[in-house]
Amino acid sequence: MDLRTAIIKSTSFEILSDLAKFPVTSYWEAGPAAYVRDRAMSVGLEVSVDQWGNVLVEKPGTDRMSSGIAFVAHMDHPGYEVVAQRDDQLVLKTLGGMGIAAGTEGTAILVIDAFGRRINATVTGAEKTEGELQKARELAGWLGTDTVYARLDGDHDLGRLPLPAVPDLPDCILDDDLVRMRAADDLAGCAAILTALEMVAESPFAGSVYGLFTRAEEVGLIGARLVAEDELIPKNTVIVSVETSSALPGAEIGQGVVIRTGDRTATFDYEAEVYLNTAVERIRSSDQGFKVQRQLMSAGGCEAAAFKAYGYKVTGLALPLGCWHNRGESGVELEIISTNDFLGETLLIVETSKLAGTEQFGTLEGLLDYPIKEGDRLKRDRSILNRPEI
Repeated sequence: MDLRTAIIKSTSFEILSDLAKFPVTSYWEAGPAAYVRDRAMSVGLEVSVDQWGNVLVEKPGTDRMSSGIAFVAHMDHPGYEVVAQRDDQLVLKTLGGMGIAAGTEGTAILVIDAFGRRINATVTGAEKTEGELQKARELAGWLGTDTVYARLDGDHDLGRLPLPAVPDLPDCILDDDLVRMRAADDLAGCAAILTALEMVAESPFAGSVYGLFTRAEEVGLIGARLVAEDELIPKNTVIVSVETSSALPGAEIGQGVVIRTGDRTATFDYEAEVYLNTAVERIRSSDQGFKVQRQLMSAGGCEAAAFKAYGYKVTGLALPLGCWHNRGESGVELEIISTNDFLGETLLIVETSKLAGTEQFGTLEGLLDYPIKEGDRLKRDRSILNRPEI
């Protein structure tokens, strides 16, 4: 490992560990938002926060008319919101898709009070599901209702509600091969983007490089949709969604970051993907073993789809994820990503950033470089439609 890669690795895992300490769910992203803002400003990057709380970090380009590249990740993760308390009894609403175990009696959770203290509670059950859609979700392994009941493990007046609650799991466990986190989705994406922006903060590129850190993705891509609708990022910017997505054949943990060609709602744009492909070629010119996968990750939606709906050119990166949304074989468990996949994703974002403000055409351009030698034969065979069927 060369010195540059070693620095990127050290920085990326430091940021990942820091972000993992925040118990986040939709609408309760203040911790990571403040961390991203403060760290980005400390290295001289420009930071703005829109009216909805999305954080936009920018490394301005030398030519403000050039097209830039924006890397987008969300700061939230599926969890709960405490909406009512009566003595030690709680009513919670789920935020985002959660597995059946999240509403199963005995599941341990943490309620985060107004002072940031973690208060232990235990799920006592979930509202009975009704309707075909809810029952179909349960058959697929998802919690079919958004109402869960819990009991505080002690005598606590939680005060003003609502308050967030998250699964009672370790923040982050790192080893040589795997990262296990309560919320790899999508704090890992946030960490990779923030690291890359730090690495290129003082490098001159024609186009601007952005990092957009959004809110409330898990409940409907809300932050990204608002940013796209408001055109907070210039319309000629290439959008790269940086996500995690459930591992599947062809997108397997430990086999490299995935260039994502689409999600469950839409296919993405080659004009944007070509920037990632060019960056891969550049990395492989000095590291032929650099691992990349390419797949349509159809298990869930991602923020590229939100920007595509508003006319942006989009592509995506994804880390293959185990125990997606904490759905483990034995209940609520830590999400899993590969350490090498995460480092590879970060390196790829750094290299792609260097292409901001350039035009990339990729392998399709090769179709225009050579004459079509068989054209004359096709002319001679124009009578094909008059031939009898074989």
